[in-house]
Amino acid sequence: MTISNSAVALAALTMLSPLLTASPARADYRQKAEEQTDYIQSHFYDAKTFRYHPSVPLDPKALPYDFMWANGVQFTVLAAAAREDPKKYKSVLYEFTHGLESYWDPAVAVPGYNAYCSGPNGTDKYYDDNEWLVLGLVEAYQSTHNPGFLNKARATQKFVLSGWDDTLGGGVFWKLDHKSKNSCSNTPASAAAMRLYQVGGDKDQLAWAIKIRDWAKSKLQAPNGLYWDNINLDGKIEKTQFTYNTALAIRTDILLYQTQHDKAALDEARRMADAGLAAWTDPSNGSLHKTEKSALFTHLFAESLLRLYDVTHDIKYLNAVRSEAAFAYKYIRDPEGGYWSEADHKPDDRKKLIENASAARLFWLLTPYPETGEPKGRPKQ
Repeated sequence: MTISNSAVALAALTMLSPLLTASPARADYRQKAEEQTDYIQSHFYDAKTFRYHPSVPLDPKALPYDFMWANGVQFTVLAAAAREDPKKYKSVLYEFTHGLESYWDPAVAVPGYNAYCSGPNGTDKYYDDNEWLVLGLVEAYQSTHNPGFLNKARATQKFVLSGWDDTLGGGVFWKLDHKSKNSCSNTPASAAAMRLYQVGGDKDQLAWAIKIRDWAKSKLQAPNGLYWDNINLDGKIEKTQFTYNTALAIRTDILLYQTQHDKAALDEARRMADAGLAAWTDPSNGSLHKTEKSALFTHLFAESLLRLYDVTHDIKYLNAVRSEAAFAYKYIRDPEGGYWSEADHKPDDRKKLIENASAARLFWLLTPYPETGEPKGRPKQ
């Protein structure tokens, strides 16, 4: 299917904030997004299999293709790129969608994506891997208007919801061994359900979104508003607070506000975002790497901050993402191309797909906004 340039422009304009006044600034973010996406395509992509290698250079001892958690990030890169420049990127999105079929397992009772392209009847499936794809597939549907993406999102969400049971009062397990229920398998599941409700009109998904959200808040949300990592079947909680776990909880609450006019959900989204900024902003350089040095999943918290800015017009959320992007471009980017895992990387480090995709995603997310600011200083050593 095709989409006209005028339709793309109209869709982009509806996303713009009132601050968007300078088109050259917009081009800067877009240029960085395109530059990074093209780097990924030229260095990581295997055009014969429509899959991506996990690192550059490829580790001779490693598997040749990446796992689904990295694929999920890269899929959202292409979904965003296809929206902004369908002529250039839509065909690549379709190719990768075809390549991902080698990860899809249709032979089991509830089909879903294997962690690796290992064939049918796979026993290594992660519910969160599939949740990231639901979010990406819904976005791909919005970018292309191809109902195949929405149908695949629904099929994948069926696998996600098969991970729910009444152990610990509910919740979605992390993976098939059913040993823990993690924030990373519940907050994205809730957000994915909300997106299927918002975009696809799937009314049953609203109930699921609220059900999963409420369980996760009761079991895994810390008093400061951020999310702990997981709870095992004995009720023991692992209390690390990763950015991406809270990020998807924020997104769910924003979606509840947008679709249900739930002001309390918006207030809660702001509380979580403010707690995250307080916990994760490094005041020495303005980045979001105070506790997580790797750029692995920064784009997820950044996306939630941007969505919160869109509904509140509170400039601090946009500025936090701008500052992170400026830091990444100046200190994590390799001037010769691509991104390292962190600013203080080893000389012999390999560049990894997931971190390069995270950088590309960050700049595609920022494309509708004007670019301002420089990093406050060099990263802490």
